[in-house]
Amino acid sequence: MRLTLTLVVLALLGACPWARADSARYDLRVELGTEYDSNPDRAEQIANVAPTLSPAGPSPLARLVASGNWASAIGQRGGLALSGAMAGKRFFDQDARGDDVLIAQAGANGTLRVAGRTILGLAGSYYDAFQRGPVDRRDFRSLAPALRIEQGFAQAAQLTVGGGYRWFTFKSDDEFSFAGPTAFLTARQMFPGNLDRGEADWEWTAGASLEWRGFEGLACTNEACTPAPSSPPHRVDRFWIGQVELTRTTTFLLGAGAALHVNQSNSYGEDLLRGVFHLRAVVPLPWTLSFSSRADVLATHYWTSQVLAQDPNAGAPLVSIEDENRSTLRLEVARPLAQGFEIGARYVLYTSFPSRGAVDYRRQTALLYLAVFDER
Repeated sequence: MRLTLTLVVLALLGACPWARADSARYDLRVELGTEYDSNPDRAEQIANVAPTLSPAGPSPLARLVASGNWASAIGQRGGLALSGAMAGKRFFDQDARGDDVLIAQAGANGTLRVAGRTILGLAGSYYDAFQRGPVDRRDFRSLAPALRIEQGFAQAAQLTVGGGYRWFTFKSDDEFSFAGPTAFLTARQMFPGNLDRGEADWEWTAGASLEWRGFEGLACTNEACTPAPSSPPHRVDRFWIGQVELTRTTTFLLGAGAALHVNQSNSYGEDLLRGVFHLRAVVPLPWTLSFSSRADVLATHYWTSQVLAQDPNAGAPLVSIEDENRSTLRLEVARPLAQGFEIGARYVLYTSFPSRGAVDYRRQTALLYLAVFDER
């Protein structure tokens, strides 16, 4: 429903007289495919601990993704960009039907040049997941508006500073819902090259951000998570991220980056230090094929020991909402069939490597898809 409203807004804005028609750009894409998932429940395996209920086994599924983007100048100094997407997965195996999911996503970004190379930006993002369930559902909603100032320097340098607020609702258990302010700082530098002469474009980006998460639930004040003698405080996390990335573009794209995540929490066992390293590439191949890949390696260190436990009502140990805390390897090959049509294959591996310990995680997905798209 909300995606429908977003598309209606896109259509109305495209007809507005203050949005210059000659500057409007859009793209629409619908992707339909069949996928194999080796671990639909995203179940972890804990050494010497047997689940009370067996998790769903590997299952094929049908996958549909529809997305659209629209952008236009507004007058002489402004710009507006909108996006919307809806995706769904339907598992064929009856035991995996609880992992059927529908996702809605929308975003908006408005800019106004206030002076010279100074730009004021206002953005908002919305993400909503609806999982069939009923056990260990990963249903959640995220809403995050943000205000920023972009300042250009020299020929191709930019500094961005901003802040906002995020509301996160974990529908299965409101104890894990949180809200709080965010702040970020980003520096970007480009070194344009002449591609006609085979010279490369270089771009580096460095940034830092903070998300202050005030949870609805109470903090664990000791190893056993037993109530404190006095009234226990609510859980509060301060999630810091610092990152840097370098990208080189010629006839192919190559990028590499690193990030450091630090979570300062008043809840026992939630403090962590995480290093993230990634490498990505997009390479054209013969017969109009294109190959893209991305590898993310995550290593996490918890400052206090973890107590491994299971939800007695769930079939597998409790897991994160998505696979964002996993090392991943993603490989994709795509080929256009005709104007507006594309076929492709995608493989993704999620793993707990290189972390070592009692918890082991592995999940693999393989997708074949057909995409229909239009852009202007």
